[in-house]
Amino acid sequence: MSLTSVPTIPARTQDTPSPQLQKVLDDMKATSGSRFNAAKRLEANDRNLTWITAMTSTYVIALTVLPYFWKLPQRVADTLNLTTAVLSVIILVSALLHNSKRDAVNAEQHHRSALEIKEIHREMLARGSAIELDALLEFIKRYSAILQKYSVNHNDLDYKKFQTDRPEQFNYLGKFTRVRTLTALAIRDKIQMICLAAITLGCLWLVFFYALPSRIDG
Repeated sequence: MSLTSVPTIPARTQDTPSPQLQKVLDDMKATSGSRFNAAKRLEANDRNLTWITAMTSTYVIALTVLPYFWKLPQRVADTLNLTTAVLSVIILVSALLHNSKRDAVNAEQHHRSALEIKEIHREMLARGSAIELDALLEFIKRYSAILQKYSVNHNDLDYKKFQTDRPEQFNYLGKFTRVRTLTALAIRDKIQMICLAAITLGCLWLVFFYALPSRIDG
């Protein structure tokens, strides 16, 4: 018998899940991924607001005691006093936002809900396409209970980040949509630290390029 006449055994393939099951799996994956993104975003917001409050408080103290070490003209001292007043308002707003938004608590809720959804998702994947309708309805009920259990929800940008992180899965998104989403994400993630950098540069300019020359000239 020639080699070409030896019968071949077809490769074993797994049954593909039903459209209903696949839809539930996709929804769970998207929701858990978006909530993980939301948890990271809120943790970053909480950390950034803490930095803004702490660093701006330091600048207020430094500008307040500066006239006691440097003999400054009255106009320069008045400018420093005005700056410390503005920075004090920034500290007040930052502290109020920090307390009212409760980003750390909400981040924890997002993370926990995402973990619980992920657990159900893994359980469904382990059972594969053998899930009957009654079992599928039970999984959906558990999924809905998790969504109702946590009084938080991710925003649209959290879901869009989930999409842009998986271009092979969401290949229908156009290039313009991806660029717009990435730009919005960059602005959202960096805006607070950009504000802190602007405050820092402004205070450095005020001290070394405005107050110090006035002290030397005086």
